[in-house]
Amino acid sequence: MLLTTIEHAGLNDVSERRLALALNWLATTDLASLECGRHEICGDEVFANVMEFETVPADSKAFEAHRRYHDIHCVIEGEEVVMVAPLKETVPLTEHDEAGDFRMVDYPAHLSIAHLRPGELCLTTPADAHKPGCCLEEPARIKKVVVKVLAV
Repeated sequence: MLLTTIEHAGLNDVSERRLALALNWLATTDLASLECGRHEICGDEVFANVMEFETVPADSKAFEAHRRYHDIHCVIEGEEVVMVAPLKETVPLTEHDEAGDFRMVDYPAHLSIAHLRPGELCLTTPADAHKPGCCLEEPARIKKVVVKVLAV
């Protein structure tokens, strides 16, 4: 599943080679056995961050955005709601952290919601604001991987 707008679909290169590396890694790796932290796939072009945390109500956090990387969110254990919206419909809440490729943005007028279960994924691009880590009903523990795919 790719959540974005038609207008923004072509703005950021989801390189066939990089995307293939990311998807192959997800398909051929025993995700459940991975420890939390960074896992190398192809240097800074494609890498994975594995994390475990408790999901939270969507209204308790802001949307985030990146400039350099696409994020492939994939749930390993548990369930997660990821909200996605056009970045152009938001206003920055923080300055962009270049080193971390990260900034927070306000709640957009229009959004889409992806309910991810184990083995399901959602790709967000730099044209998308997104709010991962939200709970469906009640906060719950999840394990997930975010594969970072260089967009520029």
